[in-house]
Amino acid sequence: MTPVNAPVGAAASTPDRPRRRGIADTGPRFALLMTVVTASSVSMLDTVLAPKPNDTPGDPLGCLLAAGLDPDGRDLDNLLITASRSEALSTCMSGVPAVEHWKGMVAALLLLAVAAAVYWWTPRLRELKHRTIPVGGVDPDGTLAAELAGLRARAGITYGLAFRVDPARTTAGAVVYGRFGHYTVCLHAGLLVRRGTDPEGFRAVVLHELAHIRNRDVDFASASTALWRVFVVLALLPYLYHEGRMLFEGLFGLTDSPFWPGVASALGYSLLAGLVLVGLVHLARADLLRRRELHADAVAVDHGASHAAWEHRDPPGTVAASVRRVTTLLRTHPTWAERRRALADRTRLSGVGALSVFLVGVGTTLLVNALLVVPGLSTNSGAAWCTAAFVAPILWFALARSVEAAQGTGRKESGVRTGIWLGCGLILGEFVRGRHGNEWLGPAPWFLLGLLLAATVAAAWSAQCTRLALAFSRTWARRAAGLLNLLVVAAVLGAGLHWWYRSGQYLAAGLHSQTEVFRDQVTSMYPGTWQAYSWELSAVVALLPSLSALTKSIPVEAAALALWFLPLVVWACTGTPALRAGRTLAAGLAGGALGWAGLLAAGYVQHGRRPGSWAERAGAYSFFHSWLVMGAILASTLITAAAVAALSRHSWLPRALLAAAVSQLLGLAGTFVLFSADGCLGRFSVMTDRCHWLPDAGLIYLGPITRTIMTPTILLAGCASLIGAGVGWGVRRLRRGSPIRPDPAGHPDGTSGRTQTPPPPPAADTRLRLLSSGMVLVLAVPASLLTMAAHEVWSGAKPASAAASVDAPDDPLGDLVDSPPTARKAKIREWQMLAWLDHGGLTHYKRIADGVADVGDALTAAGKQKPGSNGKIRLDTKKFSGLCGSLVKRADDALAYFPVPDKNLQKTWSGSLKGIARQGRICQDAMTRGDDDPYKTEADRSRAFSRALDGTLKAVGRLTTVLDKMTNVATGSTRRP
Repeated sequence: MTPVNAPVGAAASTPDRPRRRGIADTGPRFALLMTVVTASSVSMLDTVLAPKPNDTPGDPLGCLLAAGLDPDGRDLDNLLITASRSEALSTCMSGVPAVEHWKGMVAALLLLAVAAAVYWWTPRLRELKHRTIPVGGVDPDGTLAAELAGLRARAGITYGLAFRVDPARTTAGAVVYGRFGHYTVCLHAGLLVRRGTDPEGFRAVVLHELAHIRNRDVDFASASTALWRVFVVLALLPYLYHEGRMLFEGLFGLTDSPFWPGVASALGYSLLAGLVLVGLVHLARADLLRRRELHADAVAVDHGASHAAWEHRDPPGTVAASVRRVTTLLRTHPTWAERRRALADRTRLSGVGALSVFLVGVGTTLLVNALLVVPGLSTNSGAAWCTAAFVAPILWFALARSVEAAQGTGRKESGVRTGIWLGCGLILGEFVRGRHGNEWLGPAPWFLLGLLLAATVAAAWSAQCTRLALAFSRTWARRAAGLLNLLVVAAVLGAGLHWWYRSGQYLAAGLHSQTEVFRDQVTSMYPGTWQAYSWELSAVVALLPSLSALTKSIPVEAAALALWFLPLVVWACTGTPALRAGRTLAAGLAGGALGWAGLLAAGYVQHGRRPGSWAERAGAYSFFHSWLVMGAILASTLITAAAVAALSRHSWLPRALLAAAVSQLLGLAGTFVLFSADGCLGRFSVMTDRCHWLPDAGLIYLGPITRTIMTPTILLAGCASLIGAGVGWGVRRLRRGSPIRPDPAGHPDGTSGRTQTPPPPPAADTRLRLLSSGMVLVLAVPASLLTMAAHEVWSGAKPASAAASVDAPDDPLGDLVDSPPTARKAKIREWQMLAWLDHGGLTHYKRIADGVADVGDALTAAGKQKPGSNGKIRLDTKKFSGLCGSLVKRADDALAYFPVPDKNLQKTWSGSLKGIARQGRICQDAMTRGDDDPYKTEADRSRAFSRALDGTLKAVGRLTTVLDKMTNVATGSTRRP
């Protein structure tokens, strides 16, 4: 039955009434925003409630000082110090009294309780403040109540709802407020007047307010407002005062702390993070409130509101247009023009807003930073995957809705713009985190662009693969593809963030400039002459940190495989022409041919400088040949991806990745062939000139190469595709005046520009299905086997050159710091030494001294025995072997502790410990008999044992001397706390 007040023609036609709900669009982002506020309140209150710093090297600062951290030193030095002794730092921290985070958590729970009370009582306080009255007070004949009841039924509101009137408001509007299950629509007095002159306008206003209830956004708006106000008063303002006061004292010379001015940047970033949070919340709430208004307009029209009710003029502005564009971001209500555009084109409601994803990136980074106190999230991997877990669902859902809404329109959703804004948000969030030590900006901030590339690749791939998946005719298939899409997006984002936390942030801090350290690290691992490989060595040490950060992670490797395999499966199942599989595979074959040419060129170059002896070929020569092979495969793959992306108009990223995967597989196949047939290639032979087909040798060399570049190549190909697509887009823009050959679909993104429906499934041609399925198997099986084999230990006899040719150190930072740099201030040096002694230095010395005393006691006890017939005392070899072994272990444990924060003392300290360990092993060997016993007679064994004891005593003497010097440094002008 048609409602009485419905517009004319409403019953005769079925309007386009997509069932959109504001909660579907704004709900998750409201939830994320409030989670950021709640988590930030924990860390802020934790800081405010923490005891006032007393400028002493106490816990947990003591462990960092013991490791050599200098609050006034370079950030890179501090990062390397903590990373190079991460195990010792974890051991030290495990014995430190835990930070009382429960105080901040309890305070945050109290804050939430206050916010809940504010949320609960705000509606009642609002009614008392504005002195609103029930509708019955202005409706003597009951017609208003009847009409409101009809509108309520039309909107489908069946739960608690009351109508009230604000007699003091003369505007022709209304407002809805309340709490869950109990809502109130308050009509302004001017709206009652409008009811008589413009009944359609009256009904539109009421239906709009009822749509807010229908969309469930009243609860989000009310709860977020209550929480934000309480957070500002109880957490944000005290935190800003706490940090600002310390910064003020330092800037105006009111403190003599040795941590100043090194701590100035940390305090500055703390204040900046608080201010950014204020801006973030204001912008996010304004954006969300504007979008909820647009959703409410759409639902109101779906329920019968007249479009004429939105024909209002916006008041003329008094500011410039450029300023107005900025101030518009702070408005909580859209303009009338924006509302009319949204009603005319409903796809705008499903579009991805640049500001929305930007704020999601910033907010998520701040959230994860606030959650670092949670066990497991404080690690690099934990922070990376936690960030991806928050961002990926929001990104995927927003892009999926936008792509589906764009079907049948001329609007194109490539995902690039969304990814760029998301990446900018992640960059700003990482910058605000202030992980620069005492530096305001890292030496190489351009490495932050890696986050931009990762976010853009993830967004573009998600959008374009969602479009490909629309070709599925069955709903369950589209949903399954969507779920896989979500998982891949999360893995790609996690890979980019994992690279940033494990390698990128250190490169941004200046690690890229430490090439000499990495060069020494590589040259010490492999023998040979390195003068002839200067530029190759520079390239290797530049790639090592990034390549090692993208390997040995199952989710990342699975994502690299799925990036090109999932679109291929969609094509095989649906036959969608958007992928243009034939041309794409042909491009991949061309890239593979280019890779083979690169492999032959590498062999030709290496053959010309091949050393004469096998021993020389097994060192630097073989190492760099393997890296030249990897460089040829990597270069051909990236060139292929960039070229395909530049020449493609639609689905350019899946096509580029598929071509790159084919090129890479062919390159790896060529590597196997060339190494297996080495010696049969004449001028291109590398190791030998004897012609044999040795597939085992090919597998031996293929293993390390696959482990090193299999996954990073595809991920880097995604970045190369972005560059190629950007170049292609720029060229087409420059040539826009000349005729451009249109796509077969008649539109650059594959649409006709008017309407388009998902392409029907192809006819059941058995030959085509077999061909496509065979193509999938031909590509997927070797790629899957190679990916799985990257986790296995390659069996067989490995020559040293193959086994160590390309393997990078497990830790890209390695043991880069023999001893911490000398602190700039004398007081810091004293505290470092004091903390080093208190947190383990004295303990290790005492354990070694006790071990030596145990050996002395055992000798004393043995001396009290009755001599044998030969006049000599018989020692208990098993007992002394155990005592010497215990001494060795204690010396090794001391070596694993933090280096002494003084280079000169560290050299003597570590040398003495190594001497104790060496003499202890000699003592242990002398007391142990075996088949490979190096001692021929008991006299030799006795002399070795005696010399070992003498050497141990001398080393302990040197250790005692060094310890006395350390004590003098630690107690020079600082009393123990």
